[in-house]
Amino acid sequence: MRVTFDTNVLDLACRPERFPKDPRQPGLVRVRQALEAGEIHGFYPVTMLTIEGIQNPDRAGVYGGTKTVITESPPVITPSNDLPAKLRAEIGDGNLETYNVTLTVTQDDRKSLHPEVAKRVAAAKALGVRALRAVPRIGAFDITDETGEYYLAIPDDDLGRWIDAAHAACRAIEARGVGFAQVKALGERLAINSPHDLWFRALKEAKDIHEENGVKRAFSEWADGDALGSHIAYGIDVFCSADVGNSNARNSVLDPINRAWLTETYGVRFMTFDDLLAVLT
Repeated sequence: MRVTFDTNVLDLACRPERFPKDPRQPGLVRVRQALEAGEIHGFYPVTMLTIEGIQNPDRAGVYGGTKTVITESPPVITPSNDLPAKLRAEIGDGNLETYNVTLTVTQDDRKSLHPEVAKRVAAAKALGVRALRAVPRIGAFDITDETGEYYLAIPDDDLGRWIDAAHAACRAIEARGVGFAQVKALGERLAINSPHDLWFRALKEAKDIHEENGVKRAFSEWADGDALGSHIAYGIDVFCSADVGNSNARNSVLDPINRAWLTETYGVRFMTFDDLLAVLT
């Protein structure tokens, strides 16, 4: 069974020793043993690091300071005679100039991961629990994995399908007014008072505790929506979260109505941690 562990349950699975008073302690240990033995193949959304890895009070400031650096390489000249006849027929007899443009996103105010988050990642890695790639977004912060040790790999010949599936799922989620749609809508509302600001920069303009709490909730909602988009694109069997089963929250991607829609539309199988324990016992 392949299971995506949401941020709020990953420690239960990977670091049960942190919860010595939890009456489910034997069950928590059983889940870790199942991961070690390969009974469960575990994953977690990288939004735990890219979005939720920023401490709540800092999120608006970090994203408000997002910068995109464009680097253009010198042109590569391909003589006309070296081009395929079909391409030459389209562009004429001139030489072809090719430019490579690289977009790099920087967030100067982003701090190092909280030590407990770093320990959580290390514990997950030790158990073979892999990160699910972020849904690609223009101008979004990303974490590279040069050695291939952290992300669940996507074969090159499947990458296009994965990107299309992730984008399609997230567009459908956002069309329901949840996921990323909420943080963008909130930024646009706050930008009314600062009309020259881009929406994500306006997030740091929250003027009272109610708007500040709204920003916090919107970032969490974005993380949940993109986590599910990635989960769907990878085709993981189960999405395990403390936010499913008993939540009465409304207007959230994990509220009862949207969970039912995700199950009907994409076959998402939701489980609480207790549900997972029941399957293993």
